[in-house]
Amino acid sequence: MKKYFVFIIFLVCNILISRAQLGGSHVYKFLNLPPTARISALGGKLFSVRDKDPAMAMLNPSMLQSAMSNSISFDITDYFSNAVYGHVNYIRHFNKIGTFDFATSFVSYGSFDGYDIYGNSTGTFSAGDVVLMASYGREFVDSIFSMGMNTKLIFSKYEQYFSLGLAVDFAASYYNAKHDLSLTLLLSNIGTQIVTYSGTREKIPFEIQLGFSQRFKHLPVRYSITLQHLQKWDLTYSDPADPFAQIDVMTGEVAPASKAAQFADKLFRHFIFGLEILPMKYFSLQVSYNYNTLRQMRTYQKRGVIGLAYGVGLHIYHFNFYYARSHSNLGSVPNQFTISTNISEFIKK
Repeated sequence: MKKYFVFIIFLVCNILISRAQLGGSHVYKFLNLPPTARISALGGKLFSVRDKDPAMAMLNPSMLQSAMSNSISFDITDYFSNAVYGHVNYIRHFNKIGTFDFATSFVSYGSFDGYDIYGNSTGTFSAGDVVLMASYGREFVDSIFSMGMNTKLIFSKYEQYFSLGLAVDFAASYYNAKHDLSLTLLLSNIGTQIVTYSGTREKIPFEIQLGFSQRFKHLPVRYSITLQHLQKWDLTYSDPADPFAQIDVMTGEVAPASKAAQFADKLFRHFIFGLEILPMKYFSLQVSYNYNTLRQMRTYQKRGVIGLAYGVGLHIYHFNFYYARSHSNLGSVPNQFTISTNISEFIKK
């Protein structure tokens, strides 16, 4: 009981730190980037599923299990313009202690030309972020319940501006093996800046998510429903120049939508719907829809397929390959690749 007590105290302390934050806009938003192509294809947020995919544990540490021991995964994403981000993690299980995940993430925004206020060149500079992460997970009550925590040490440098931060994620899951049903509550990015960029302490993008998934018994399909941003009800933004606004022809003013329409809009911004199709052992397809992304990034000139994400998985020999594309805007569609395996499988052979 003593080690669980220490675990809880550490979590509470970090929550208290996060509530003491000052400042305006959030920093370290790169922490919300999906760590694997499979997650990206399924909406980019929490995906609650109990399987042996090591990359999934980076977002949901409560799904860490002994069967993942000696698993490793690599991920790389061709992001916008010259930006690239990636992840790597390794999982190890220790008897009577639990399962640990050691990971690192990076974002490189490329090189930029610098100029002073008079337009004189000051040379080139770079910008990037790095996260070192250690995670712990443990199962209880015959693996029906599980808990996990990520601890993140954050480094961020843009030209001469440097910041250091500390954050934790806390997750708790329920798993019903008979019905292949998973439910996870995730509190992500609880923490603070230790060193600020320029003397102003800013908030870290804290978020509460709830994920639910289940595989049909007689159909090779797993559906998922994720509730995002549960810490805030209203995710809408009032834009006075909104081209989609309905104008009253009599008064020339914006005609507000009905209360029912406003409620439905606010409600469905929290939902992400996903499907994972598993027609055979060696192949899988993923697709998802995020209504909030559509509402935030849609344009009047062209509709496109904003909010849609999809991907494919290949499971060959002891390797898992995933590829995903996520339509978060009309300007560019990132390509994300993930590969994972379990080293123990090769040792057995």
